[in-house]
Amino acid sequence: MHKTANVSALGYAAFALTLWLGSMGPAGWFDQPGIALTPLLFAQPGNVLLPLIAAVLGGCALAIAGIAQTLRGYTLDAVLFITFAAYWWVAALSQHALAFTYAATPGFLGWYYIVWAFLAFCLWLAACRDGVARMLFTLGVWLALLMFALAQWTHAGALTVLGGYLGLVTAIIGIYIAAAEIVNEIHGHTVLPLGSMGDGSGPP
Repeated sequence: MHKTANVSALGYAAFALTLWLGSMGPAGWFDQPGIALTPLLFAQPGNVLLPLIAAVLGGCALAIAGIAQTLRGYTLDAVLFITFAAYWWVAALSQHALAFTYAATPGFLGWYYIVWAFLAFCLWLAACRDGVARMLFTLGVWLALLMFALAQWTHAGALTVLGGYLGLVTAIIGIYIAAAEIVNEIHGHTVLPLGSMGDGSGPP
């Protein structure tokens, strides 16, 4: 019987790495003179490497994982990966566009982030039946986006820093999920628990 690979690990690894590298700046780990947030989760204008990471890891790798999870019939991962692959592509392209035009206004960016936060909130509701690890990951994405929306509307720098740290914590959870998927499959039993609950038991 042909066995298909579990690409959930690829998706969470790509998401988590992109999230971690993009969250360090807003968390205040590096100086960002004249930073103006764009439609990118934790963007750093002028950083050439970050848009490339967003496109290759967050855009391409995450999209591949999402398509594979669609074929495997795992809806939560498929929607999470494909929608946020599009998010990262918009992020990368918006960084390129900043060289030729003005950045979006804080009011628009607030709504941009809140719409994505609402999507993440809906995915979090679904993940509540699919294990503690996925629930915490989607919760972190939701709260980080919410903080960035509020930061745009209130101009409160502390909310930007909080969003950055939420992104870093969420990235750690994503790396754990990726590691657990690989280790558990190789060993043939649960070594790193994902906290299965209810009817959800992870990817089929």
